Amino acid sequence: MTNRFIRAVAAGTLLTLGGSSVGCGYFLHPERRGIQSGPIDGATMVMDCLWLLVGIVPGVVALVVDFSSGAIYVYGPRHALHLSPDGRVALQIPHASRAGRVELRLVTGSHEIVARRTALVGPGHGGETVELALGAPAPGPLYFEVATEDGKTARSVDAVETARR
Repeated sequence: MTNRFIRAVAAGTLLTLGGSSVGCGYFLHPERRGIQSGPIDGATMVMDCLWLLVGIVPGVVALVVDFSSGAIYVYGPRHALHLSPDGRVALQIPHASRAGRVELRLVTGSHEIVARRTALVGPGHGGETVELALGAPAPGPLYFEVATEDGKTARSVDAVETARR
């Protein structure tokens, strides 16, 4: 075999493996790394399977990387927040890798805060339950909001469901 042929095969292999990893959920969804199981993201699965058309090796590499890293799984099923008849909602603090403080809020459509509670997150604080309670009946649809120490805020798209008596 010639030196030129070996270089061409090596370059082709590197390009194929490099290209398959770029089209891999591992790089496209780094926030999903570490998820153990759950619903599979159809778009990522199709993208990985399309690499099987290019060659068996890049397709298998993409699938193995995504399944082993957890990047192919979407976060668990969405759970609606339910406000009890007495105006309370309980939330479980998720596990976080960095320590910090967040403010959990129930807000109206016009961003008026009707209930708030500060919680610690980070190692040793995951799994704790925090309860938010309304002081008065809700003036309309309520939304869940989280604010971090550095001023970043995230708000739920769906309104909190209100339980009926």
